[in-house]
Amino acid sequence: MDIATTVFQLTVGIVNFISEHEDKDALRGQISSIALQIQNVVAPLLLRDITDEPLRQVLHSLQHTLSTVDCHIRSWKESRSKRMYAAVNPWAVSSELREDREQLMQQYIMLMGAMQVVDHVKGYRLLLPDGADPPTSAKPSEEQTSLHTTGSKEVEMLQFWRSRIGQEVEVAEARAFCRALSSWLGKEFNDVAQKRLLLRLDERQTGHVTLKALQDLVQDDGLERVVNIYTADPSFPLLVWISDDLTFNKKKVAFAQSKGLCVVQLSSTTTAKAWLKINKGVLKKHDNPGDLRFISDQARRELNKHGIIYNNRKAGEHITRFIRQEGFQAPILVYTSKRSVNLTRYVESFPSTGSIGSHYKVYAEFVSCLARRRGDDAAWVGFNR
Repeated sequence: MDIATTVFQLTVGIVNFISEHEDKDALRGQISSIALQIQNVVAPLLLRDITDEPLRQVLHSLQHTLSTVDCHIRSWKESRSKRMYAAVNPWAVSSELREDREQLMQQYIMLMGAMQVVDHVKGYRLLLPDGADPPTSAKPSEEQTSLHTTGSKEVEMLQFWRSRIGQEVEVAEARAFCRALSSWLGKEFNDVAQKRLLLRLDERQTGHVTLKALQDLVQDDGLERVVNIYTADPSFPLLVWISDDLTFNKKKVAFAQSKGLCVVQLSSTTTAKAWLKINKGVLKKHDNPGDLRFISDQARRELNKHGIIYNNRKAGEHITRFIRQEGFQAPILVYTSKRSVNLTRYVESFPSTGSIGSHYKVYAEFVSCLARRRGDDAAWVGFNR
């Protein structure tokens, strides 16, 4: 049996055992929740050969931890001597399960890190124009106001998590997290705002948010500022950039920001579709060349429906077709390499659509016209401009 299958079966066993015995205590519930998250992450690996050695090492370590956890939760229920000991020393059960939970959470975080490297997943970024201020928040809570004057941004974020999520909890149910965050900031989040934020914090749609994911998002910007940015309507003029290499496009994106554009970077077709659907209402109000434009690469490393990574050489066509089928008329520029530009003849089948092969000047003019709120430029329209 391969390592991914072994890990998957162990998670199934743990979740089922806890469910069958109707354990309602918080520790077992949290262990079950983490095991379920691991199960969701590992499931796609069942259909592929795991050649990445760091990922294999993480899975072997995870197998050991899961085996230990499985043994512990069963022994406290099935072993007569253990049950008798627990009746006299109930603290022993909590102590062991608490340690198991912490070990399992650490392994889950390591698994997510290894998967991000293997799957080339980078999520999405929302970047404001140079010098722009983020959307403002409602009146903060008393706890938050106190921390603004007495603590650092990192302290504030950790204080929120520890006081509203839990002192020893590393993962929260997504909707419960949003409710806690709303209370902390003194700001109501509607359904759209929650979906926007969770798409950034829970891109895999596991239904949970980890402390590490929140830390990675907030970094040095401060909790309130980042949350305001990712829950608010995007600002216009807006450039939506769909590409799996956020780092490679860094200088080009910086140029767009310097022109006064808000830039949304989306790293996969799946994430791009989800973001467009969530924000469709506000985007449709600005569906014109002077407010909204799209850029896409042509080839993109993505996961297929079986969770297997592959080079999607038709990614540009897929997202272009999706954008047009959603009824958007805003300009689309497929910005690819000279080697891949021959795959973009499909742009001639769509209005206000063009393609370029590493032609920076055309890109710069495309962006500059958006910044000037123009709608009459057409030098980029058509194949291989």
